[in-house]
This record gives sequence, C-alpha cells and structure tokens, in this order.
Amino acid sequence: MNATIRTVELHLAVPFEISRAKHTSKKVVLVELKEGDRISRGEGVPDAFFGETAESVERDIRDALSLLPEDPEDIASLGARLDERFPHGGAACCAIDILAHDRASLAAGVPLRNLLGLAPAEPPPTSFTVGIDEPELMAGRAANAAVMGFAILKVKLGRGDDVAILRAIRERFTGTIRVDPNAAWGADEAPERIARLVPFGIEFVEQPIAPEDLDGLRRVRERSELPIVVDEAAVRASDVPKLADRCDGINVKLQKCGGVLAARAMIEAAHDRGLKVMLGCRAAETSVAIAAAAHLAPAVDWCDLDGNLLITDDPFRAVTVKRGRFVFPSRPGLGAIPA
Repeated sequence: MNATIRTVELHLAVPFEISRAKHTSKKVVLVELKEGDRISRGEGVPDAFFGETAESVERDIRDALSLLPEDPEDIASLGARLDERFPHGGAACCAIDILAHDRASLAAGVPLRNLLGLAPAEPPPTSFTVGIDEPELMAGRAANAAVMGFAILKVKLGRGDDVAILRAIRERFTGTIRVDPNAAWGADEAPERIARLVPFGIEFVEQPIAPEDLDGLRRVRERSELPIVVDEAAVRASDVPKLADRCDGINVKLQKCGGVLAARAMIEAAHDRGLKVMLGCRAAETSVAIAAAAHLAPAVDWCDLDGNLLITDDPFRAVTVKRGRFVFPSRPGLGAIPA
C-alpha cells in the first residue's frame, strides 16, 4: 500500500486560549494514499483531553490502514471494521474514515457531499471562534470577524470576567453569539452565570459543566434561561440517549467521534430525539479535515467549522468560506489540493 503518514505543526494566527489550555500551535497527523493517479487524504487531530498525542495517532493510523477495503466504495465494510478497532472513535479512526470517504468519492468521480446524498442542499453558515484574552482584544477580534463577513461568533469563556468580555464584544459585534466555557463551571453556579449572560443576546451555552456530571447537567438545563449544548459529553452515538433530557443540542466533531460515518450516526440519533446538532472542529485543523465536515454540514442545524481559518500555514485548500458561507469546489472527493 502506497501510503504516507506525517505529523505537521500548524501555527495559530493568534494565541488560542480556552478555560483549560492555551495554544500557539497544534500538531495534526496527515495520511495520503496513492492509487494510480488518485491521491486520497485523511487527517487526525490529537486532543490531550482524550489522551491522544501526535505519536499515538500516527501509530494507530499506521496500524489501521490495513482495514481499508479493496473496493474503494465499500464504506459499509470499513465502518464495521473501524467500530471494532476504535470503539471509542477518536482522531486516528477519523483519519482513516476521512481517507476512505475521499477515496470512495474520488473513485466515483463526484464531490463527497454528492456521495453522501447531501448535494445541493445548503449548509448553515459557520461561526468564527474568539479565544479567551483581555476583553478589548476579544472585542477587536470579534470586530475583525464581522469585517470578514461572519454573522456568528463562538466566544470562549471560563476565565476572567465573562460579563466584561461580552459587554466589550457587544459594543463592536451585533450578530449572533454562542458561548463556550469548556466545562469550567460547576453545576450549582452555572445557572446564575448563565443568567448574567442573557442581556447580551446569547443563542446558547456550550458544555457549561464537567461532561461526566450528567445529573448536574439536568439541573443546569432545568434552571437555565438559555439553551444548553453539550460537546465533551457527547462522543459517540451511544452517548445520545442519556443526554436527550439533559440538553437541547450536541456538538458533533469528526475528530472526536471517529469520522463521517460515526458523525452521521450521532446526527441521526440526536435528531430522532429532538436535539439540534452543531458540527464542530478542533482549534487547528487543515482544510482536509474541515472539508470532510463541511461536505456533511447540510445535515446539521449549526456549524462551527473554522479550524483552518485560525491558522497561518494550512498546507491544503478545499472548501472555502466567503462571508461565513461554505463555497464547495467542483472537484471530486474532498476537493483538497496542495496550497
């Protein structure tokens, strides 16, 4: 098998801080499979929260390449093999899954969203993420996002004065704001903290408390004046039933659940239970990973797919964003080509 696996360090345009970490760069693992004149691509983005490193993801990708079926379009067989090899999903599983979907749609000669049966439906616009910093700096980044045409912001909270941050941003941004404390709050304090945010016209609050505290999550939702969306608490489709009466929506990330197949299962499980779905990403991803999610985006209610827009050295280009909206190339597969 003519495959290449490499780890690439991506650099963020500005330091990216959330409640539990701060990054100026992130490592991702890229995999390419050459078959004749076709090159299929996949990407795994490690997350320390789930115990992943670039080394572990690269090793797992290398070991799992043999799971690819001989027939590029036999995605169903691959899905069963991936579920057995990676029962908890994760970045390595995602890399193989994205590679397989790129491979299948390249073999079929159609863009991935056509293969998924989602063309020509229009996906929702993506938000642009503002990491934690001094309120005036965050407000400046929000203003810049508005100039670029973004009508939706995702604002990270959980350190510093949340009210001061949102007051500063609201002075310079009039669009939709979603907030994400990344589990920084306790269940008892979260409803009061959320109440302070209501005057700023917040659409929803993402993962306000620790993901394992499901009883606390129910109490928060019962007392919250804003809708609650969960991220870290929703990893795979099997997590969705226990969340149905504890939140209003889930954040599905390909890198977290294990790729397009697993994401589709989560989306279906959530919608069947009346939950909304946001398709998200990690802080830094190349256009390979973002394209895979963007092709799936017509199936969801909200998008937060800006990981490639936050970096300075994306090695690929694929699905572009203009004024917050995805613009899909006509190329088959992911549409990813070297930058």
